[in-house]
Amino acid sequence: MKAEEKSSIPRVRIAIIGNADVGKSALTVRYLTGRFIGEYRSNTDLLYNKTITLETGLTEVEIVDVYAGNIDDDDNHEFPMEQVLWADACMIVYNITDRNTFEYAAKCLAEFKALQNAPTAYLVGNKADLDHLREVNEKDGAALAAAYSIGFCEVSVAEYTPTLYKAFEKLIVDSRARPQKQIRKFSVSKMLGTLIGNTSYNQQKTIAINHGTVVPCHKGELHKSRVLKRRQGFTATTSL
Repeated sequence: MKAEEKSSIPRVRIAIIGNADVGKSALTVRYLTGRFIGEYRSNTDLLYNKTITLETGLTEVEIVDVYAGNIDDDDNHEFPMEQVLWADACMIVYNITDRNTFEYAAKCLAEFKALQNAPTAYLVGNKADLDHLREVNEKDGAALAAAYSIGFCEVSVAEYTPTLYKAFEKLIVDSRARPQKQIRKFSVSKMLGTLIGNTSYNQQKTIAINHGTVVPCHKGELHKSRVLKRRQGFTATTSL
């Protein structure tokens, strides 16, 4: 795709927010590649870029998987204001087997309410396949989402879940319907985030997956960002 053609494609930025161990990285990769890879090790925000096809045409989607720190870290409970201000939409994820992650999601939504021109939001309860370990009832998630007039679903990213794709599509479509947000920059840590799985570091060609095209983020599009990690089906980047 030529640079001038790419620049004319609408862009939507999505931040994936939630405590550590709720499955944010697995959820992001499931959406981008259609595959589940259960083990990740990361110590930084990860930024992905993908051009997708909707009924309304092409849309460039940038997704930041917000690093939440280790489970016991104080950082794991902070609201990621910088990333939220950057985003056009936010997907807030909790683990249905951990009540504390649900409480953090509720805290984030309260912070959203206090913001002017807050991004579009969607609440997702992950790990629905672990119903026998459930600590958060589905009706609690639905009630929380209804209180803030946002979408809600429960998913298991360990399994193929069409509901997840519909949730992302709703975020993207709703964001495109809003006035264009002024571009804000945020600093992604220079520390290298390592993903565990079937990684292809030397793959240079553009990859077509799930009716979309995954390409490296170009310098200047994300304040002089560069590709640090590339695996089949998506691109991870971090700022210089």
